[in-house]
Amino acid sequence: MQAELINTELIIAALLLIAALVSWFTKLVRFPYTVGLVIVGVLITMLMPEKPEMDPALARELILLILLPPLIFEAALHIEFSEFRDNLLTMLVFAIPGVLLTTILVGWLLATVTGLPLFTMLVFGALIAATDPVAVTAIFRDLGLPKRLGLLTEGESLLNDATAIVVFTLLLEFALDPVRFSFSQGVIEFARVSGVGLFVGFGLGYVAYHLIRQIDDYLVETVLSVVLAYGSYLLAEQIHASGVLAVLASGLLIGNSGRRYGMSHTTRNVLIHIWEFMAFLANTFVFLLIGLLIDLDKLFGSLLLLAAAILITLFARIITVFGFSPLLNRFALNRTPFSGQAVLVWGGLRGGIALALALTLPSNLVGHDQVLVMTFGVVLFTLGVQATTLPALLRRLGLLSGGKNLIEYERRRARLAAVRAGEQFLQSQYKQGLLTKENYEVVLPELQAEIHQFSGEVEEALTILPDIRDDELEITRKEVLQVKRETLRTLRHDGMIGTDVFRELTTEIDANLSGK
Repeated sequence: MQAELINTELIIAALLLIAALVSWFTKLVRFPYTVGLVIVGVLITMLMPEKPEMDPALARELILLILLPPLIFEAALHIEFSEFRDNLLTMLVFAIPGVLLTTILVGWLLATVTGLPLFTMLVFGALIAATDPVAVTAIFRDLGLPKRLGLLTEGESLLNDATAIVVFTLLLEFALDPVRFSFSQGVIEFARVSGVGLFVGFGLGYVAYHLIRQIDDYLVETVLSVVLAYGSYLLAEQIHASGVLAVLASGLLIGNSGRRYGMSHTTRNVLIHIWEFMAFLANTFVFLLIGLLIDLDKLFGSLLLLAAAILITLFARIITVFGFSPLLNRFALNRTPFSGQAVLVWGGLRGGIALALALTLPSNLVGHDQVLVMTFGVVLFTLGVQATTLPALLRRLGLLSGGKNLIEYERRRARLAAVRAGEQFLQSQYKQGLLTKENYEVVLPELQAEIHQFSGEVEEALTILPDIRDDELEITRKEVLQVKRETLRTLRHDGMIGTDVFRELTTEIDANLSGK
């Protein structure tokens, strides 16, 4: 027993060391570290004399029960509820009708092309329909997407889990036993799974929020957040509801109300850093696990099947996004331009969720092996090809600036903005009588010296770094447009303008932001 524990600890330590080195190296070469982890996982299985065997049930439980809750909770902590609400219609359309349409298109087209049973292919369509919150959140945060576009991709991936899992379960039940299938029961089950999951998340989040308000100990409050993340997920799953929606709801509540009104500055800082660390660990093991599970021999033996699955899955994503977007642009509060739609298509990444669902398939399902191979192939393609080419697509569309010169300029400019904000805060504290004149006169010159230094560095960057002035002009124009948009959102929230006026004026701003 002791020897097994020691071996397990050594394996975990080795994997963490590998993850740290991969993260460091990929940052140097500006490559998504999560994709690097998948590649390393594949290489480990190729180079080891004996391919490591993993129980599929164990892999599924690791992904869904251990690694998924911290990733969802950490993502939800950073979502602004007002922005989430303003974009909810778009995310729900992609998460519910979008998943259903993708399931039908993928299943029907693959059954037609491959000759495999229709309902087996519909099962595959359901498990591959949902973009994975693990993959999407990790990759898109590294890229630094425009805020709203990042929210759409993350929000859709967080919401469509419930739809995909329920549809997958119902279609699998029909494929195994068509007599017992009931469409009306399926609709009722979907509503129950989603509603109860949200209720559990908000209920537990509300209790945790009030506990946090009564406690002024950052260690205890952080522990409560961990208990909340895993507790809401496990409780929802125990009553056959959506664990992901429960964690999303609890994370939104703590990330907005809890961090603003119930926590001290120390607790907020500790909470953010600890959850970033936990998300890093979870991402590490999820993507290494994906690499370890992928069987390259089976993939190379089914290249035509893989090509069909990849092309049809991508085609269904194109139809879904470009099909629903014109309607959403007419009725939703926020408009998504063509460039944003293109990113939503190419950013439809699949990862751990698809693999976890595929690993639950019973071996007596007709076409079981083909579904596993197609799942591995689509996941590997989205992570290895789509994720790695996303930065180029974003730059091509003008949504992501690139180059070391611009990064250095942004770094200097951010330092100047931060220290100016510090000076304004210091002056506010002094004017309100919350800071003595003696200490004010000690700290103020320090900040003014930093302002002088950073101002000089920004001017130097504009002088010596080529092509920065044009970038600065473009950045400034976009920032002005974003300020205008935020002002309109505040006016609508305060009842100063109506929804129609808000939609009309923000559509004009969005058109300018997209370069139209």
